[in-house]
Amino acid sequence: MIPALAIAIALVLTGCGGGGGDDPAAATQSAKAKEQEEAPSSSQSSSRQGEGEEGEKKKVPSNPPAITQVPPSQQKHGKRIVLPKGKPERSPSPKELQEATIVDISLQSPQVKPDTASSEVLLPAAYTCDGKDTWPTLAWQGIPSGTEELDLFVMNAQPVEGKLFFDWAVSGIDPALGQIEASKLPKGAVVGKNSFGKADYEICPPKGEPTTYVFALYALPKSIPAKKGFDPHQLREEVLDVSGNAGLMAAAYSRGSG
Repeated sequence: MIPALAIAIALVLTGCGGGGGDDPAAATQSAKAKEQEEAPSSSQSSSRQGEGEEGEKKKVPSNPPAITQVPPSQQKHGKRIVLPKGKPERSPSPKELQEATIVDISLQSPQVKPDTASSEVLLPAAYTCDGKDTWPTLAWQGIPSGTEELDLFVMNAQPVEGKLFFDWAVSGIDPALGQIEASKLPKGAVVGKNSFGKADYEICPPKGEPTTYVFALYALPKSIPAKKGFDPHQLREEVLDVSGNAGLMAAAYSRGSG
């Protein structure tokens, strides 16, 4: 379950589940470019063959790769995520790589803790439709300097019908705050329309089907205007374009079958 959850969270961060997919042509071009970089040129090969023992000490410098400078206005707020080595579960598209965000903000909740028996992080029923159906306290640390706004999304880790399923979306959170209290929306925050069609928080999975939820907090270097009932898919795309810093918290919940 842990590898599957890790993949799902990675897809949440890189923007998958909202219509994005692999780009086979781009992957092929990338592989050919890598082969060309690794293969020595014909002039270099002939030069090395004619060298003696002393000539071996003289190395033919390779041409340095061209570096494309990204204008400061298009750079993200934080560092780009470093992709792990080894064969990935799936090849990310160029767009996904561009949207990758580093997780460097600590996001936690005093009400959301690991289960003593299974060690799995569980969301208490009180914060679902089986209880008060309102959010728990969310606290964070590590907001980078220069942040003008925090945006929060709560999503199913597994996309529904190929799209991210939003359970809650909040924009315009004051970065000076260190938390959102349970059931209390901070002043100035704006709530978007969730995938149930309501401008509210709602976690209510089908009975008998365990679901993992991802709470994602993004730090933005500039404010993005949003009105109540905004489209979370659209806003999240805008957030990923400018935010390079995020905090994640995952929790699972399963309703009874009765």
